[in-house]
Amino acid sequence: MSKLTAEQHHMLEQYDQLLDTISEGLEYLENNITAEAPPQTQQVFQDVLLGLEQVSRSHDQMAVLFEEREEIQPLIIDFHEVVQMLQGWFSLETNEEKRGLLVEKVVPAYEEWRTRMQSFVKPYISH
Repeated sequence: MSKLTAEQHHMLEQYDQLLDTISEGLEYLENNITAEAPPQTQQVFQDVLLGLEQVSRSHDQMAVLFEEREEIQPLIIDFHEVVQMLQGWFSLETNEEKRGLLVEKVVPAYEEWRTRMQSFVKPYISH
């Protein structure tokens, strides 16, 4: 296992927390995307998108940091597949369709990916 600098350790801790925060945002959207969705659902969606963007930027650093670990590249590719699924949101017209996309595709895929990525990251940040 690579020895991390304090900065790298901090980055991975923040990354791990961000994965949980995105999960909470997706759960909120799942529970609140209805025909009469509260106005804050759009802000939560925007926050989820910003979080996903931050995760993606972190992957560039992680690809270098963990280049000797062959499992990092498939995890990064799988993340991009989740993001691709979520892009379907923009072509859907009703909140019911958007909720269906989240419940049936995006959230299960994200949660499965998050579990695998956090299992990868945890050994580096747990002390």
